[in-house]
Amino acid sequence: MFRIKNEAEKATVYLYGTIGSDFWSSEESNTAKNFARELDGLKGKPVDIRIDSLGGDVYEGFAIASAIQRYKGETTAHIDGIAASAASYIAMMADKVVMSSFAQLMIHDAWTYAQGNAQELADVVAQLAALDSTIAGIISARSGMELADVKKAMDEETWYTADEALELGLVDEKVATEKRVADALDRTLMGRFKHVPDDAIEKSHAVDTVARSEEGFVLLGNHVYRKE
Repeated sequence: MFRIKNEAEKATVYLYGTIGSDFWSSEESNTAKNFARELDGLKGKPVDIRIDSLGGDVYEGFAIASAIQRYKGETTAHIDGIAASAASYIAMMADKVVMSSFAQLMIHDAWTYAQGNAQELADVVAQLAALDSTIAGIISARSGMELADVKKAMDEETWYTADEALELGLVDEKVATEKRVADALDRTLMGRFKHVPDDAIEKSHAVDTVARSEEGFVLLGNHVYRKE
């Protein structure tokens, strides 16, 4: 679960781990319900949101992003290690986005496992396409990138260095950092991505791990649901 450091002049929220409930480790969970409640409780105080996350449930990500968007105080997102998948557009909802020089930002298409007849699978495809359009719209509006370029980058699962993200307007500032300060990456997710840069793996704690799917469960985003 995320941590909050509430000081007199400013608060810091550590959004490290999985966006939404983590099936394998409750300590890695960052649910929208808890995040929104704690953020609203800060009552407009300036907030630093420090992010190190491989993403998670897309709808939980939307709810966290909405909580940041409606917060009345100044918000600054700091990408400490990785802001991937749902964590990427959460970061972009802040008033200002700062990225560490060694950090990575990744955007990709929404995905899921599905089963059923042709119509049911077609409905899933339509749902994923709608999610992709929503996410691409958020990223395009925040960065100034053309919508078609964002969609192409999502299709290809694109990883950005701090310099690349800054050039494209995905972040507002790059800060030089000598060593990794993030410590709470979800260790079960890195293996499922297709184009993880070698340096991202070296800098993360998520080496030698592969996401698992098991009979009786369905995965939406990075969120595992038990099938009845």
